[in-house]
Amino acid sequence: MNPHCTEAVIRKAADWRAFKRGSELAAGVTGATATAAGWRGAVRDGRRPLRVAVTAKSPTDIEARCPCAENQSTGAFCCHAVAVGLALAKGEAAVPGDKRPLSPRVAPPPGDPPPLRPGPADDAWRIELPPPWLRMLAGGRLAVRVSKAGGEAPDEADARLGAWLAEVSAPGGGMLQLDGNRLAAFLTSAAGHPRVVQDGRAVEIRLGDRLRVASVEPDDGGGRVVITPDAGRVVRIGSALAETGEDRISILSAPLLPELRPLAAGKPVAMPMRDFLERAGILGEALEWPVHGWLAGVTFVAARPEVELTIRATKRALEVLPRVRYGESPPVAPGSGVVDGLPSLEGDRCLVRDHDAERGIKRLLESRRFTRSADEAAASWELRDEDRIADFLNETLPDLEARFTVHHGPGLAARIRDAAVIAPKFDVVASGEDWLEFDLSFQSNDSNEKMDPTEVWRMLKTGGSTKSRRVTREATEVIEPLFSELDLAQENGRFVAKGASAECVKILRENDRNANNKSLLNINQFEIPGTLNADLRPYQRDGAAWVSDRLNRYGGALLADDMGLGKTVQAIAVIERMIETHNPDGLPVLVVATTSLLGNWRAEFGKFAPARRVRVLHGARREAEKERAGGLEVWLTSFGTLARDLAWYLRRRFLAVVVDEASLMRNPATDHAKALFKLDAAHRLALTGTPVENGVRDLWSIFRFIQPGWLGGRREFQERYELPAGQGDSWTLRRLAVKTAPFMLRRTKEEVAGDLPGKILIDEVVDLGRDQRAVYRELLEEGRRMVGRLEDGGQQGSARMQVLTTLLRMRQACCDLALLKNDRFKQMDLSRRSSKIEHLLELLDSAISGNHRILIFSQFKTQLREIRELLTAREIDSLLLDGETRNRQEVVDRFQSADGPPVFLISLKAGGYGLNLTAADVVIHFDPWWNPAAEAQATDRAHRIGQTRPVTVYRLLTRGTVEEKVVSLQRRKRAVAAAIDEAGGGDARGWTDGELAGLFG
Repeated sequence: MNPHCTEAVIRKAADWRAFKRGSELAAGVTGATATAAGWRGAVRDGRRPLRVAVTAKSPTDIEARCPCAENQSTGAFCCHAVAVGLALAKGEAAVPGDKRPLSPRVAPPPGDPPPLRPGPADDAWRIELPPPWLRMLAGGRLAVRVSKAGGEAPDEADARLGAWLAEVSAPGGGMLQLDGNRLAAFLTSAAGHPRVVQDGRAVEIRLGDRLRVASVEPDDGGGRVVITPDAGRVVRIGSALAETGEDRISILSAPLLPELRPLAAGKPVAMPMRDFLERAGILGEALEWPVHGWLAGVTFVAARPEVELTIRATKRALEVLPRVRYGESPPVAPGSGVVDGLPSLEGDRCLVRDHDAERGIKRLLESRRFTRSADEAAASWELRDEDRIADFLNETLPDLEARFTVHHGPGLAARIRDAAVIAPKFDVVASGEDWLEFDLSFQSNDSNEKMDPTEVWRMLKTGGSTKSRRVTREATEVIEPLFSELDLAQENGRFVAKGASAECVKILRENDRNANNKSLLNINQFEIPGTLNADLRPYQRDGAAWVSDRLNRYGGALLADDMGLGKTVQAIAVIERMIETHNPDGLPVLVVATTSLLGNWRAEFGKFAPARRVRVLHGARREAEKERAGGLEVWLTSFGTLARDLAWYLRRRFLAVVVDEASLMRNPATDHAKALFKLDAAHRLALTGTPVENGVRDLWSIFRFIQPGWLGGRREFQERYELPAGQGDSWTLRRLAVKTAPFMLRRTKEEVAGDLPGKILIDEVVDLGRDQRAVYRELLEEGRRMVGRLEDGGQQGSARMQVLTTLLRMRQACCDLALLKNDRFKQMDLSRRSSKIEHLLELLDSAISGNHRILIFSQFKTQLREIRELLTAREIDSLLLDGETRNRQEVVDRFQSADGPPVFLISLKAGGYGLNLTAADVVIHFDPWWNPAAEAQATDRAHRIGQTRPVTVYRLLTRGTVEEKVVSLQRRKRAVAAAIDEAGGGDARGWTDGELAGLFG
């Protein structure tokens, strides 16, 4: 049993209400089972059965997955996870390796498959339905014949059905007459069974999530919304609901809210417009919305709330009352109350509360170890640990006061005085353009007296605290380590900082959390060069001024603006300015980019600097171009060509080297990264929207190019930053943010481009069809066997490669069995080989009928061609862009034209960079990629400056497969990058063996 499955650990993981409710639900748990990583089981809550899985790595690192609303919306350790854990902790569960049959406390509820019962039920079964089965089901009864399927290998579904047959005293099957809850229990047990037939035709029995509705439309006056059921599909079987079709039976696992129950009887439901809009998310958990009609055309946009925190203190605790305010509406507790004026529907745009932002307040307080107060009406949070209270008051409170409106309640002022800490104080004595003279003193917040600096520095060296006092974490974890790295000298008892070190001190002095934007201060206005033919937006002019300043003063810079903000035009402006004013020797500028972007760079120079001679040194003609190359030019080459022709480049000097998509040199051991480092250039500029993808080592590699030595040597950086950051040390990331700030500028769309339309993200989860599911399961089991054999033989490297190979094939099976290059699969009907493509075609029909333009991204080129053939057969015009496309710009221009085709199919790698596709307002990711940053790059082909409509982004996932696990791991791997305000995630090569192995679970 997992050592962390104890009542004490569970009590700490959940809040008091979840623990109390979970204790009550524990009696309804079935099949609670310990796993290697945690525990799982099913629990009934009302009429709704829920399957729960918990991962418990340590007493403080516990994650629950449950279909309930609370867990889905906030990730909280819900009452259902508590219930299953308590049932297991009390010894009423199976343990891995235990062959005794489980004895569930209650009968398995309809809508959830009963747990597998290990034992002798090893037969394969066949289920035969009579010809009038649909008519019989409509009356709530069914006759079925269950017999053994000779020659077939039994699987998990057979074991589940065999367990149910044993429970109803029919271990050998036979002719069964079923009705009521007995029929519901049979259908639940038979869900997913591969051999259900009627007159030789396959019938699928499955568990459904939501009730389908035919339409959702406002009434004539617009004051109400009418929901019309999908007539003739819904039947009641015992206490369960089911949807039936000619070849399927779906048992619905989600209960209907009381106001929706008429839908099950085939009657429409009407509700006030405001109520519907306010509850659309909750209603969507039980209803499957139609893809056409009024609701499909409504765009939900989140309003921005103002956050107010009232903080008061008692002798034993700190109490925070969070509230959110929208416009002039009175403040309400996050996630509760009613906001006047919201939701607000204007045309097809509906302004709603920002539930993500409101949940973020809860996550913030939980991260500081606050817990919900026992007084639910107060909606307050409490913190009782003295050390954490002191940390909160000294480290977190100043940050909150900078971000939110903070009201000091009773007792807080006295508590702040009592939290005796010693804080640093910077006093600037004198400064120049490239230096700073300052005093660094220390003062306790319980007095106005300054501390003896010698004593404080001794405390810093020995851990930062004594019995009665301690130095702030900012001083111990950021200032003291940085002072050992920066270029500082002491003169007459004062510090003198030079160059970029002076800028780091300024950031520390102002305790600015957004360090990477602080270097914009005091930058002179950028003087537009006469050769530039562009109207720079204000933030682009600021960015160009900052880059020019960094290059002129320090020789290197990293422009890391978010995708779509115009890094290319800012770079061109800087290049033109340098050639015009800082190039007495008439040197050329070298731009290094991916092969696919060379044409884009040439086109951008033609647009923004038409007088500049641009020479492409790539391909078969590059030798002839080298002969003609001269000064005052811009040379364009690719990463690969640079490495191959390095000897020629090393014989030349450059005014500047500009590296586009600099994240591609994140591995310092690659030939092109080494080549870039060796070039002789007066100025070095790196451009990338994702400076951190796999980890902070990416930054070290880029800085080795733009500012050699600033982050230390490879081993030094690894010890100081990479290893601690990899362990989640936020103070290390804070220190790295300060250290890199003088040379890195990053702005997001939200910060600088308020006129950019919204982006709506939607995960569309698709169930695998029966054939896909069987093939997927075969690939998984075969992969496990092969990996096990290799690991048993000590071949760890080969085992990892086999893991990656198997994962690739599993992901292909999730998309389309035709990708597996098996003739049998290619000859299958589309409905059998790819549920995703079927769903994609539905989305496309809806989007095209609404005059939308669509981008479809996939990592599999073969998949894109398969989709294009299907579109052609349906007379839907489309374009294709992948690595083999030669006329790239012509294809892009064709799509961007007013009469361009509605669909653009793009390979993720070929189209992830450098394209402006604002004609599209729908983006579909057909398959999730390892790296969320790559997905974001692709999405930003449409969601960028120039877009005038909201962009809807669909990500197609298959339920219960490696795709969902990849997305879950993506979220966890963003943490390091997010800590220094970047988007990251890593590709499969950057994932650990444990993470990859976890995808096999």
